[in-house]
Amino acid sequence: MAAPAAVCLSWTPTAPAATVLGVEGTGQPKGTTQTAFNGAFCKQNTCKSINNNRTPFDVALGSTQIHKAVTATAGDVVVLAYSLGAASTYHRLRQWAKNPAQAPDPGRVLVVTFGNPENRFGGDDRTMFWTGLPRVQPYKHLDVAMQYDSVADLPTRWGWFSSVNATFARHLSYFGNVDINDPDNLVYRDGNTTYMLIKADVLPMLKWMDWFVDDATMAGLDKFFRPLVEMDYRRPSFIPQGEGADWGNGNPPPSLDPAAGARGLVDAGAVALAEHAADDPDRDEPEPPETPVLSDPEEPELGESEPLPHDEIVEDDETEPDVVLDEADPDLDPDLLDPDVETDEPETEPQTEPATETPSDAASAPGDSEPADSV
Repeated sequence: MAAPAAVCLSWTPTAPAATVLGVEGTGQPKGTTQTAFNGAFCKQNTCKSINNNRTPFDVALGSTQIHKAVTATAGDVVVLAYSLGAASTYHRLRQWAKNPAQAPDPGRVLVVTFGNPENRFGGDDRTMFWTGLPRVQPYKHLDVAMQYDSVADLPTRWGWFSSVNATFARHLSYFGNVDINDPDNLVYRDGNTTYMLIKADVLPMLKWMDWFVDDATMAGLDKFFRPLVEMDYRRPSFIPQGEGADWGNGNPPPSLDPAAGARGLVDAGAVALAEHAADDPDRDEPEPPETPVLSDPEEPELGESEPLPHDEIVEDDETEPDVVLDEADPDLDPDLLDPDVETDEPETEPQTEPATETPSDAASAPGDSEPADSV
């Protein structure tokens, strides 16, 4: 069996550059998605923007545009999608799973989503029955969330501290100084999908104090409050990705071997240990349980927040709208791409009237001080 194309797992330095199709978030100007992660995906590849300056109700429309753009692009393709664009990308993956004859070759497509409202472990829309990845998902996929992102990394359950922290959370941090190849980034592999959590240096609810307290005090406050926030999260068994990642060119780190996907969920209160494991050289890592090498890694059990399986859902047929895209790139169809940059009342027990004493009863027990119950 031939090895898959380099875009899936590793591109050699001599491989031709891929075409990166940037799928913007709600109301973003064309080219914004390309600048995420310090432009890591566009340094050696050709980046183009899909004209999808849409409203939050246009997920299906964006899905149509993605399909047309990928179909019209020859060679290796990276679908780089943010926020609303990520939701459209998940919609398109579900459509490709339903209609494999219309789907592109998985060997030439890499999907990268970030700030994703459908993120399996923290997305704002993850409990909606129509969301999520299809059960059969053949495309190599990286889903990135900044820790405490207000759209992609919400708590599993309500809690006071986590709720306050989410109020201060941001959704646009991906466009700052973020290194997607940082060895400390946490990763978890599940089949063809790798979930990445980029750690927050300080809790969002504490950041406003940065002007008033020194670094040592801020670190102490964060150390105290972070476990109280994290106890409301249920995360997978993340591990630091380590050295060697080059995600911009489709190269995951060596730490992502198939065994990584066999790990189950851990209580979110222990996430602080996972986050700081790399900082403690004397920390003994427990050996993972032996996993039979028979099939793909077993899917971890999720709590109440897991979306329903998509193969049990019957979606209505959709009529894909006609889409008018931006002005043409010379190499593509002129209607596709822009070449830029959610009391019962208690039951009342029946009252039993106290028994009424009869004269005969009183006469039979003259020494009793209290009336006897009637039989």
